Amino acid sequence: MKKEFYLKNVIPFNPLYAYLLAIPCVLFWSAVYYFFLGVNFKLSFMMIFALLCFITMYFAMKLISADITLKFDKDYLYIIKNKNKEEKYFKSDIKGFYSYNYNTSQKKSALKLELQLTDDRKIFIDSIEGIDVSILINIIKTLQSELNFEIIEKNKFNNRFWYSTK
Repeated sequence: MKKEFYLKNVIPFNPLYAYLLAIPCVLFWSAVYYFFLGVNFKLSFMMIFALLCFITMYFAMKLISADITLKFDKDYLYIIKNKNKEEKYFKSDIKGFYSYNYNTSQKKSALKLELQLTDDRKIFIDSIEGIDVSILINIIKTLQSELNFEIIEKNKFNNRFWYSTK
C-alpha cells in the first residue's frame, strides 16, 4: 500500500475560516450590483452577479490553498505543506479522525479529513476540487492501517465516520 500521498489545492486549516471569504465576496458583488442597477431587481443580472461572486470565492480559495504531502514511517505521520515546512506527529498522538464514506458510485469527491490529536488539537485537510475516489479510499485505508484504527461511529445523517481504536 502506498505510504505517501501528494494532494493539490488543499485547505490545511479549519475550513470555517476559508468560508468566511464568502462574506466579503457577497458584500462586494452586492455593492457592485447596487451601484449599477440600484434597487431595480432583475433576475438575469442577479444570476450573473451571483456567478461572479462564486467565481471570486473559488479563486480566493485557490489562492489560500496549499499543496500537501502526507507521508508515513514507522513512528510518524508527516504533513509537508508546499514542499517547504514539514510537520511531524507521533502516530500515538493521533486519537482518531473523521472522514466521509467514499465507498460510493461517484468518480470524484472532495477530501474532508479531520485528525484529532491527544492534546485536543485538530488537523484539517479539506480539498477544494474533486479527487478520484479510488485515491481517497486508498488514503483512508492507509490511515487506518498505519494508525491501527477502525470505524467506531457512523453518523447516518452526513455519512461521516469516526475512526479510532476501541
